[in-house]
This record gives sequence, C-alpha cells and structure tokens, in this order.
Amino acid sequence: MKLIVAFVHPSHAGPVVRALERADLYHLSLSRAHGVVQPDAPITRPDMGAEGEPEIRLEAYCEDARVEQVVGLIREKGHVGGLPSGAVFVHPVDHAWRVGQAVTGDR
Repeated sequence: MKLIVAFVHPSHAGPVVRALERADLYHLSLSRAHGVVQPDAPITRPDMGAEGEPEIRLEAYCEDARVEQVVGLIREKGHVGGLPSGAVFVHPVDHAWRVGQAVTGDR
C-alpha cells in the first residue's frame, strides 16, 4: 500500500478529485497548504504575503499496483499551463489499521 501526497493549485483540485473518483479511488483527503517550499526558492510563510501562494494538499491511499495510474491522473489533471505546478510524493505504508481490525502490507 502507498500514500500519495500531492500539492496542486486550488483551481485544479476539483478536476483531480473527480478524475480519481472516476478511477474508483475514494481514500482521499484534502487540506489547504500555504507556503510550500520549492527547490531553490526562498522559504515563505503565511504572514509573508503573496510570495507563498496557497495550494491544496491531497492525500490518497492505494494499492501498489495503482500508483502509476493515480500519480498519472494527478499530474495530468493538476497541471497548470506551461508552469511548474505542484508536486507529487509517494510514501510506503507499512501498516494500516481500521478500527477493530488490522491490515498489513498490500492487503
């Protein structure tokens, strides 16, 4: 199992979520992020004004076999013109527990 964390422009969050839902991926959460640090760019904070544009942080859980599909949808639907727009990270999930039941690995 993998945890996919993506930062996308707010105007593209809806199309990304709809594409993931059409692909039958419903383990999603969204939150606002501000001041995302980009490589070779200054660190920004919310109190620094417009330098740190808000982004949406999307978290999705999926089976290992679906990672390329999910990342592909996020990159396609979250792309903003010719500009660098966001980032996608994939993290391994060693264990996941539901209330009252344990699930490990890819189960």
